[in-house]
Amino acid sequence: MRFRLKKITSRRAFLIYIGVTIVITVSSVYILSNLITDLTEKANEESAQRNFIKKQEFFSQEFSKFLEQENRIKYVLKISKPEELASNLHVLTSVQNTNLLVADNWFQINDNKIQFGTDSISDVLKKDAEDFIQKNKDQDHISVIIPQGKEWVWRIYFRLTSKNTIVRYGYDINLKKLVDYFSSIDNIKSTNNYAFIFDKSGRCIYHPELNFIGKNIYEVSSTRAIDTIFPKKQDYVKRVTMSEYLGLDVVRFTKKLDLRNSHWFVCVSFPKNIINENTALIEKYSTWIYSITTIMLLLIFYLFSYANRRAYREKGIAIKEKNRLLVENEKIVKEKALIQLQHLKEQINPHFLFNSLNSLYMLVGSDVKTAQKFTLNLSRIYRYLIDPPEKNVVSLKDELLFIEKYIFLQQTRFKEELFFSIKIEDEEALEKFIPYLAFQVVVENAIKHNMATQENPLTTEILIQKDQVIISNNLQKKAHSEPSTNFGLKYLSSIYTFYSRTNLKTSEKDGNFVCILPLISIHS
Repeated sequence: MRFRLKKITSRRAFLIYIGVTIVITVSSVYILSNLITDLTEKANEESAQRNFIKKQEFFSQEFSKFLEQENRIKYVLKISKPEELASNLHVLTSVQNTNLLVADNWFQINDNKIQFGTDSISDVLKKDAEDFIQKNKDQDHISVIIPQGKEWVWRIYFRLTSKNTIVRYGYDINLKKLVDYFSSIDNIKSTNNYAFIFDKSGRCIYHPELNFIGKNIYEVSSTRAIDTIFPKKQDYVKRVTMSEYLGLDVVRFTKKLDLRNSHWFVCVSFPKNIINENTALIEKYSTWIYSITTIMLLLIFYLFSYANRRAYREKGIAIKEKNRLLVENEKIVKEKALIQLQHLKEQINPHFLFNSLNSLYMLVGSDVKTAQKFTLNLSRIYRYLIDPPEKNVVSLKDELLFIEKYIFLQQTRFKEELFFSIKIEDEEALEKFIPYLAFQVVVENAIKHNMATQENPLTTEILIQKDQVIISNNLQKKAHSEPSTNFGLKYLSSIYTFYSRTNLKTSEKDGNFVCILPLISIHS
């Protein structure tokens, strides 16, 4: 089709067209920038929530270690003869006293004299222990925060019975030394947050500010008693408040601490300025995009206006230029699938490298051999990513080698939460071709949109048949997940369309998501 310019648009109509275009474009950029900002804020909030859950689990595990003495005493009571019991309990108390966090410990067999773990214990503490046992001798478990001189301690007491023998055992954990202990642990210091713990009465048990320990947290901080009452749909409370420790606004999460025989709560606070840091950066870039777009549109308006004034003198040149642009546009339409693939490559490389480096950072300090294997696979995977094929398809054999390395990295990150299997029904199919990164797109979508836990792992199966590959995974959709753009599946559809194949299929059936990838035969 060739254009023949018979009538030049009037100046008034031209001004209206350009004005409407500027308004629509600027409005679109403004709306898009706001959407990007909202998505960034949501991502930051979800990251803070994940870190909060990890912090709560960490404290639950660490505090639970102090309760393990009961299991040791129970075992000794079970295996000891009556005449050996006192001696064996002395051994356990001596071993426990090697822990610098333990202020004192003591035990009583039946109603005999109370015995202490060390001879250096003061008369005041002896009297305190005797009064405590006398008052609570019929109690099975007690976990309480009490003052001890100028210090505050966490007293753990339990009563065990075996046949005709009753053992009452108690010990105190120094809370200030507990703060020093937690402050020496890397994963406490490496995150941009801080935590404190208090009991149901508001008594502060743990806080990075030592002066707060033993005080009523409702009086020294902005935490309220209502923060310990959780809605039905979630087991924590989140709100923005002023930090008593940092002196600035924080996003504070409050949750019950999972600790046996204790009714404690943990608060984790994230500085709001850190949470909003990425959002502010996005807003800054959006402002620049908005400004530059407006300037460019005005410049385009000027150039088009100038061209319109000269149109009468240059009709022939204008017609020729329009015809050339039409031909170029037809070429662009034909190359659309290839352009979509290039966009996918540009998105996968930094995203995949970012997640892999995070996982490698966690492995280096815990498992050197796995970290070395992880690094080698990452190197080979990244070489595969940065050296794409010219025709945007690869042999099925090469894609299988790539996805095996990719699966190793994912299973290293998620351990027992992910299961993968690869079954080959037809070996000849390995010589056929498949879109570049097809397996990675489907596997990544499965991990992104489904929950995976040790109790309910995400299981993915790759079945290779004569003319197609079937990838399926069990559906465990996340309750709150980002809206899917289906960009990866659109990319695969474009590649198959480019090679005149239209039998790419996806479906959900019997609790599984199934993706059928047809194989491509390329003859030289």
